[in-house]
Amino acid sequence: MADIVANQKTSLPGEEVTTRAIQFFSTQNWRVTSQSARAVTLAGRIPIPWFHLLCVILGFIFCLVPGIILYFMLIGKVRKFQNMVVAVAPVEGGTDVSITCPPHAKTLVAKFLGALPPYTPPYAPAPQ
Repeated sequence: MADIVANQKTSLPGEEVTTRAIQFFSTQNWRVTSQSARAVTLAGRIPIPWFHLLCVILGFIFCLVPGIILYFMLIGKVRKFQNMVVAVAPVEGGTDVSITCPPHAKTLVAKFLGALPPYTPPYAPAPQ
């Protein structure tokens, strides 16, 4: 699966954005694996789809061997950790936020970016 990149500018300083990212994503079952002043790496798991869980249960009901095969084919691949990286770069009057995430976390990232205050460019006088 290809990762999704979301970008947005905000008026907050970079350290504040990384602090808010840690607080926000920690409440959504993402764990911080590394942190610096300009980047935070988080690890999390995909929620197991109900259809995959149902297939595994039916496999165990019909016979033990198909259940084990389905478990490793469906559930084993889904339960791997995936990474999300929140990177910040200073711009004049604010911060540029870039988030690289797996496709299933797209809505969660959109909520986080929507919670950040909007970017207001600094006033620049007209050249004379």
